[in-house]
Amino acid sequence: MHGTGADYRNQWGLEAIRADRAWAQLELKHGIGMAPGGGQTVGVLDTGIDPDHPVFAGKTITETFIDSADDEIGDRPSHGTAVASVIVGRPLDPVFVESVGAARGVAWGADVAMFALPVGDGSGGDTYVPISSTEFRDFDAAWAAVHDGIIGWSGGALDFVNVSLGFRGIIDQYSEAVLRDNFGNTIAALAQEGASDKTVFVWAAGNSHGALCDPADFTANPDLCESYVDSNGDTNYRVNAKSVAFDSGLPARIAELRGHVIAVVAVAPDTDRDGDDEIADFSNRCGIAAEWCIAAPGVLIRSAYFGPQPGNLTGVRAAYSPNGTSVAAPMVTGALVVMKDYFRDELYNTDLVSRLLATADKSGIFADANVYGQGLLDLAAATSPVGATNVALDERVGGKAVDLAKTRLGLGHGLGDGLIRALAGQEVAAFDDLGAPFWYSLASLTGAAAGSSTGARLRGFMTRSREGRGPVRWYPRLGALEGGDGVGVSAPLRLGFLDTPMLGASGGHLSLAGRALTMGTAGQEGVAVAAFSTEGLDGVAPASGAALAWHPKGSPLGLRGGWVGEREAVLGTRARGAFGRMAGASTFAGVEASERVGAWQLGANAEIGTVNASAQGGLIAQVSPLTTSAFALHAARSFADAGTLTLTLAQPLRVEAGRARLSVPVGRTKDGLVRRHSMTADLEPTGRQIEVTAQWRQPLDTGGELRLGAVWTRHPGHAAAAAPDLTLLAGWRRTF
Repeated sequence: MHGTGADYRNQWGLEAIRADRAWAQLELKHGIGMAPGGGQTVGVLDTGIDPDHPVFAGKTITETFIDSADDEIGDRPSHGTAVASVIVGRPLDPVFVESVGAARGVAWGADVAMFALPVGDGSGGDTYVPISSTEFRDFDAAWAAVHDGIIGWSGGALDFVNVSLGFRGIIDQYSEAVLRDNFGNTIAALAQEGASDKTVFVWAAGNSHGALCDPADFTANPDLCESYVDSNGDTNYRVNAKSVAFDSGLPARIAELRGHVIAVVAVAPDTDRDGDDEIADFSNRCGIAAEWCIAAPGVLIRSAYFGPQPGNLTGVRAAYSPNGTSVAAPMVTGALVVMKDYFRDELYNTDLVSRLLATADKSGIFADANVYGQGLLDLAAATSPVGATNVALDERVGGKAVDLAKTRLGLGHGLGDGLIRALAGQEVAAFDDLGAPFWYSLASLTGAAAGSSTGARLRGFMTRSREGRGPVRWYPRLGALEGGDGVGVSAPLRLGFLDTPMLGASGGHLSLAGRALTMGTAGQEGVAVAAFSTEGLDGVAPASGAALAWHPKGSPLGLRGGWVGEREAVLGTRARGAFGRMAGASTFAGVEASERVGAWQLGANAEIGTVNASAQGGLIAQVSPLTTSAFALHAARSFADAGTLTLTLAQPLRVEAGRARLSVPVGRTKDGLVRRHSMTADLEPTGRQIEVTAQWRQPLDTGGELRLGAVWTRHPGHAAAAAPDLTLLAGWRRTF
């Protein structure tokens, strides 16, 4: 697992944001060997980068130098190298990982486009002096050009840009009017008017809290520069950074920046063991920008180091653990890259930001929006469904839909593995309460038809014997058709039940009605007719129909036919939820033969049928007419002063030909239209279930009857890949 390597354990922040759980979910989707963020390039506006650092091995690193920026040579600690590593770091050399404690980034499969600024931009002295409106007017045109260049980068559109630097000043100090009048060009560049999918800028919120300040610089906002008495008893002043810095806080004042400019404050590890990673002492708070602000780990964040070391060494490549919102912001940027990967680029970047903020941890202390904004970054929650996941039935996400948890297709025995085989490898998309797509195996929503269950076999094994007719009649039989044995004696109208199978095979077309209540009669010419229904019977699928049997007196041959209407199923296959509604009408015809040969009573039965099916209101758009079959061979012999042996070879009801057409949601467009895949499934199973049954019935002097039986099944459930099954049965039956 990706959460067990040393390069993961070296970075406490990865566990804090639950990155490993998101990686695991990606691995389930893409397979082992995936790299989160693979194929994406993330933008970084910073001081530059050392592309040869081992944490960037194998990556594509491009660098654009802005104004007088120089290529970094390691004569000073590289801020940009550290920031980029938190996003995309992937140290491949285990020796390097162990020796310097290097760590991987959140989206360690992504590449980097670095936009290098001259060192010193936005810097100041020890005393915190906020930038004036006049000063940032001077920066406006150049700063706007920087952002225009990033958004229009020649290497391609960038979805996310990390900005871990900025100007001094707290957003509370600047009104909308002041910002528009003096920073209008930059605002226009960031607004990206007309862009269908905007570049998201993730900004460090600032490290101003507690910095020295002069009240004269805060006359309009005296609460931002508070007095305190130091250890010498002297009165001094320090910044109360109750909101984020002005550049990261622009959405609090400028409406058109909301949704694609966010601020990140820093939390520190849980040193007091109270269970929470609290806001770092130095970090700005979210304040008036809380709606567009999130918290992330920003203390002791293991990062790539490129710079000098004691002893006049320059250009040293190692790892270290800096503090700051500068290393908290790339945690969030990396999370957005992972989300882009996970949701297969089917959501707008602004939708990803909304989801990131909505799923942040808002429990405990993180519920304080003034400090933590939308809460602590939780990447596992961001890549997990929010609320129910619904299968769309309409053209748009958020329209008519059915809960995935209530969606199931219970396959009847006759379909075997045909439909499951057709659905193997296919996906269905379901959408959570926030409209994000999640993908599931379509075949997993179907229940495979099994061979005859042991319970069903045992019930048939222990049913009352029908001496003289047991081995020669098709199972299940019409219990009301007493004249169907060719005796030639008419029978009055009477009620009865469809017989259940005796042993093993699940039977022919009448098995679709199970133990239906019947009303029928039999005539002198060996003709019997019955109508049956399960309507109103508790726990029984609704089915109705009629059957006709003709077995002429003295003839070894007989004919039968009938119709079975299933109101909520097709051949016992029942749909729930997003699969819609199904119904089927089966028409069948059959032949039976019986003959005594020596001491043996022999019998044969066969049926063929056709099923007209309907499907509506769900994933199954259409079912073609189905061709079905079933057959059985029987032999029985009674032994003097002993018992009776019965042998049966049977194939239960099976689909011989037929197709189903499905329309399956497989994703969405960024505009919220559901993408669908139309597919045709061959319903013929891969195998043919054959059951060989042997039963011995032995009357006992003490009363009752001892029964022994064995059932061997080839291709259980009509699945060629299913292993043969052997069932042994034993029982004692006595009627009181």
